[in-house]
Amino acid sequence: MTVVKGVALGLLAAAVVGLVDGGAARVLMRGVALATNEVTAFSWEATLGIMLIYGITAVPLAVTAHLTVRRRARLTAGVVGTAILGFFSVNIGLQEVTNADGLDAPHWAALMACVAGLAGVVVLQPWVVLRVVRRGDGRATLPKPVSS
Repeated sequence: MTVVKGVALGLLAAAVVGLVDGGAARVLMRGVALATNEVTAFSWEATLGIMLIYGITAVPLAVTAHLTVRRRARLTAGVVGTAILGFFSVNIGLQEVTNADGLDAPHWAALMACVAGLAGVVVLQPWVVLRVVRRGDGRATLPKPVSS
């Protein structure tokens, strides 16, 4: 596989992950807005922007996973993307939680469930990237010889 093809397949995998993880995060963000009694209307541009951010943060691992099977390189790339996404998610999440005044217990429970779901999406993004890469990877493993 050439490097250009590996990069292209990695970018395609990152785009798929951006759609999946960004879409899931967008639904959870709506849950946060509902739980905090805020405006729940998001524009299509904002939704696509969220998906783009998730896709961009998936690029390092997706491209690295297509180019190499080395664990250390994949781990480093996965940590970089997850750390960037986690930094922004934590900052935005903290703002939402600190701005949530006067909520009753069911609203707090819903808010915490949505925040936990968003954290789960961030933490599981490398796993999703590797699943998408493996599914799209055409490399077949050779069967082990049978000893007689």
